[in-house]
Amino acid sequence: MTDVTTSFPRPDDEQTAVLRPVGFDGMPKMAAADDAVKAGGHMAHAKRHGKAWIVVLASVFAVILAAFIAYFFVGRWYFQDKAAPGVYLGDVSVMGQTRDELKDTVKQQLKTTTVTFTADGKSAEASLADMGVTADADKTVDALMNAKTGDFAKLNILNQVHVPLSATTNDTKAEQYVTDNLVDESDRVKITTVSYDKDAKQFVFDEGHDGKAPQMQAVTAAVKQAVATPGTNTTVAVKLESGTNPIDSASAQQVAADANARLGLNLTVDNGVNKSITIPVEQIAKFLKPTTDLKTGTMSLIVDHDAINAYVSSAAVTKELTVEKVDREVYITPKSEGGVRIGADKTLGVDGIKVTGVGDAPAKLATAIEQNQSTDSTVAVTDSPYEVKEVEVPHNFDVANGDKWVHVDLTNQTATAYQGTTPVKTFLIASGKPTADGSMLSDTGTFYVYLKYESQTMSGEGYNQPNTPWVSYYNGGEALHGVPAYMWGEHPIYVQQGIPGSHGCINMQVADAKWMYDFATIGTKVVVDGVTPTSGQAIRAAGADATGWRGN
Repeated sequence: MTDVTTSFPRPDDEQTAVLRPVGFDGMPKMAAADDAVKAGGHMAHAKRHGKAWIVVLASVFAVILAAFIAYFFVGRWYFQDKAAPGVYLGDVSVMGQTRDELKDTVKQQLKTTTVTFTADGKSAEASLADMGVTADADKTVDALMNAKTGDFAKLNILNQVHVPLSATTNDTKAEQYVTDNLVDESDRVKITTVSYDKDAKQFVFDEGHDGKAPQMQAVTAAVKQAVATPGTNTTVAVKLESGTNPIDSASAQQVAADANARLGLNLTVDNGVNKSITIPVEQIAKFLKPTTDLKTGTMSLIVDHDAINAYVSSAAVTKELTVEKVDREVYITPKSEGGVRIGADKTLGVDGIKVTGVGDAPAKLATAIEQNQSTDSTVAVTDSPYEVKEVEVPHNFDVANGDKWVHVDLTNQTATAYQGTTPVKTFLIASGKPTADGSMLSDTGTFYVYLKYESQTMSGEGYNQPNTPWVSYYNGGEALHGVPAYMWGEHPIYVQQGIPGSHGCINMQVADAKWMYDFATIGTKVVVDGVTPTSGQAIRAAGADATGWRGN
């Protein structure tokens, strides 16, 4: 046996014994144990490190999410009445612009958009208007404001939307501009045309001829690009080529003849009551449009319905067919005298007529013109009936220069015009002649002028007087009037002498009757008093200008 000696440490030399695993080979497993301890430590550290990154990532995500939510809500509020992120007018960003700002931007881009066309050493810088482009700023602004829909899509700045101008184009005008500026007039293709000649007041045709014309593909593409990207300035080379006038003279002459035939139509527009307008030739000419189709080489006459509608609805036509309501004012005697109607109007009543629309007038006119027929047409109106009001006759007679009135003095055979208490002028008269039954004497009393004629045939039992001048009726069939000149001349002797000789009227010399006619307006008071001389003798001398009977 092998002796094994075991050494025990001394008390002052104590050590701590560490037990280590023993392998199958009898060797201690010291390294393995150490590795296990170390491995456990690393694992714990890794777990702690992984948790930290998760926290960091979560925090970052939370911040991003919070920022996104804030952007969403703030952005949705901010851009609710502004252009969205990523919206462009052509190539110009308009993000954040209000409607008014967008409109200013659109107008500015319209001003600065140009295309320079070149050909054979010539060049011309064209604006959008030159090229026949008609832009609608308001519709363009609407398109910009509505370029994106939906809250998320609207706020997506990466989603870009390029909005073109809302516009219409006119290839004919664009071609005309390029032709006028790049082709010498003598070299151009001239299209046969028909137009209205204001001096001749008819349509005439202007014969065309062949020549040079621009190829339009490049021009049309340039116009399209300018509309898509307003604000740009581009240069486009245009090639000139031989062109032909496709319209023959016979076709143009026929269109001119058809148009001229319609200029002679009698076309009217009325309000259906009391006013009518005959459409003048110059206006009818505006309704007719000689139209050329270059593709088919034909010319035709078109009736412009829009032009007819614009004319019928115009302020001038509406004004002409409108009738302002005028209330009827009926004269009555002073209320202190009973307020009785005298049978005359101070103001005639007029029903009001208001034009409310064009009605079927435009359609009726268009059909008539197309069929080469005259017609009457009526606009839509509403009727406002007049009201009747009673008005006292003038009755302020107690002051100097007051209201007008006439005093007929039968005794002295005179008529005096007054204004209030102020006498204005006195005239010689001859009143109704005395008869056995007194039927021809002029009535006495207070009357009012109710009816007037510059000239009238006056007739009755035993007499007939055509062309009786300056008649002012005041009492039934009795009137102040002149004696017809064909009977007694201008100065009848019986009037000058004051010999009553009428059938009840107040006869006057012609010039005097005219003065009284102008003075004694409707409603003027006429006071007839005194006693008619019955002797049949002259009460005053006749003047040197007196004339005798000239009748049969």
